[in-house]
Amino acid sequence: MKEKKFFSNNESAEQMRINRINKILDRLDRIPRELDEINEKLYNPGGFTRDEYARLVDRRSALYIEQERLEKEAKEVYHLKGI
Repeated sequence: MKEKKFFSNNESAEQMRINRINKILDRLDRIPRELDEINEKLYNPGGFTRDEYARLVDRRSALYIEQERLEKEAKEVYHLKGI
């Protein structure tokens, strides 16, 4: 009888956990830069359409939500402090 494998490419649960933490931390590092770029566009008169403005505001809102979700996951699931 063959044993079922739940991890692909011989990847251990510990390695999967480390990879997820690295992905979360990397994304949390990049979000503030994206927010700064969007805020710079929004607060500098640049002459964009209403649709472009709405798209930037929607993207900014989505980034704040993503950041909050990732911080919560890092704290609650992985018990990371100082996030």
